[in-house]
Amino acid sequence: MMENLNRKFFFIVLFLFCVVHNCFSYSSGLEKLSGISVVVGDDIILDSEIKNRNEKESFCHTDILNNILTQKLMLYYAKKDKNIKISDQELEFIIQEFLLKMKKKYINQEEFLIQFQNNKEFLNELTEEIKNQKYIEKFYDKITDDVEVTPKEVKHFFTQKQNQIPHIPKKICISYIIFYPKLSNTKKKKIIDFLNQVKKDIHSDMDFSTKAILFSEDDYSALKGGLYQGIKINNLPQEFVHLVLSLKEGEISNPFETDLGFHIIKLEKKRKDEIDFRHILIKPKYSKKELYKTKLFSEFFRKRMIHKKINLDEIQNLLNQNKIVDVIVRNSIWMEENQLSKNTKQAFIVLKKGEITNPHKEIINGKEAFVIVKLLDEIPSKPISFEENYNFLKNFVRDIKKKETIKNWAKKVLKNTFYVKINC
Repeated sequence: MMENLNRKFFFIVLFLFCVVHNCFSYSSGLEKLSGISVVVGDDIILDSEIKNRNEKESFCHTDILNNILTQKLMLYYAKKDKNIKISDQELEFIIQEFLLKMKKKYINQEEFLIQFQNNKEFLNELTEEIKNQKYIEKFYDKITDDVEVTPKEVKHFFTQKQNQIPHIPKKICISYIIFYPKLSNTKKKKIIDFLNQVKKDIHSDMDFSTKAILFSEDDYSALKGGLYQGIKINNLPQEFVHLVLSLKEGEISNPFETDLGFHIIKLEKKRKDEIDFRHILIKPKYSKKELYKTKLFSEFFRKRMIHKKINLDEIQNLLNQNKIVDVIVRNSIWMEENQLSKNTKQAFIVLKKGEITNPHKEIINGKEAFVIVKLLDEIPSKPISFEENYNFLKNFVRDIKKKETIKNWAKKVLKNTFYVKINC
């Protein structure tokens, strides 16, 4: 019976291929944008998925096609597995993360909302693509869940395949100063007036949610209507604590300022040690003139640091007295070099211990700023040690073994899976 079903399935796939092939034949006068290379179950792999960027060479017989084919196989079998499920809540969370990244491209939040609402087809396609990826991830975890490596396997890999093992990244100790343009009282008043108007226009939970989607520049909460749930009061910034505790449930705060920008919050629920609240954040926008003044100030102060040899511990007090910039000073911070931003890495290329970078622009907490960095110490990159880095090595070898397990699984199931290879 199973054999008859498989044969029937094969002829269905073959029929679908013929239909698609004939469709392209009838439209031979048009340019073929993307043909079918492989059909797996009810899924297809397009030519466009396996061609290189210059589209001169097909990778039908290389690892690229094999990897794509393996992905399609995992998706096919994951959807057949009744134990693999993806909840709507899980899917919604992933989609929100993706959309938040997209939202950053829009200066005008209302424009983003309009684009988002008017493109339901895109949202449906995005949802399906993300859902498929989650199916693949869960199936991968299921197949490789019991993969383990022995100390002997780790030792063998370490001694035989040194060229595949990454080095420990270089570590650096730095101190840095962030220079923000000082916002004028006029601009502060303009933002506060705007938030007061927003507050005045809010008459329900739906109103607050809509306003947060439209205007809030808090990437984490904006598309959730500004909602934060189950937040421990002790984990809130100090500027929030007193204000939140003074609100009644359902009450909206007056606008207030923190290092992130200007806020209003609405208290939803208050429990013993945690709260739910909605939040709208507006970040200050600086003019070219303000940014230019800030750059000049940071350059001037860097020269003073070099020639006067000002102690970093004294800088905060000195800078707080000026009327041009707001500053944040951080001393003796250790980090891996690959954690530095692209601009800071560029500034570090020729920097030696004890030297200070020229000011360079960064976006920090969504605000434009200029930063100068002093290199205090560094620990060079070095090869992995078997004794000191055994856990890292073990996980590294396990990941490789998992990939091999999936490859072997794909080879095995491919023998029992009907598929059609086309144009290869």
